Amino acid sequence: MKRSEIVKEAEGWIGTKWQHQQATKQVACDCAGLARGVYANLTGTQVEIMDYPATWHLFKKEERLYETCKEIMDEIKLSDIKAGDILLFAFRPSFVCHHLGIYTGKGTFIHSDMDAGKVIVSRLDSFWKSRLRCAFRFREVED
Repeated sequence: MKRSEIVKEAEGWIGTKWQHQQATKQVACDCAGLARGVYANLTGTQVEIMDYPATWHLFKKEERLYETCKEIMDEIKLSDIKAGDILLFAFRPSFVCHHLGIYTGKGTFIHSDMDAGKVIVSRLDSFWKSRLRCAFRFREVED
């Protein structure tokens, strides 16, 4: 799979309504559902995840999102991110990773934002960089 294909597929999700634990293009998705849906649409492989409440990161210290990403992707250095890579965020230093987006390679990333209520494009600005914890790359990516 090419990086440009990942970004193009993710762009096709822009405007999709935010809904917890959903992963259907132009219907509804959360941040993990966006990545799962993009991956499934490009590879034909569905990624199964365990059930999770929308606020699990507030009361549990389990790195579920991080561990799930490790199962199907390779962790990369933040200094090595390229278009199509998955960025993981934590909104507070004491929180586990609980949000993700797909890097476009243009200083922006695509993500399903609960506050916006849909999939949007955001700049990887100081707000987001301060919350960026790690990055992953799909194993199928052709460099």
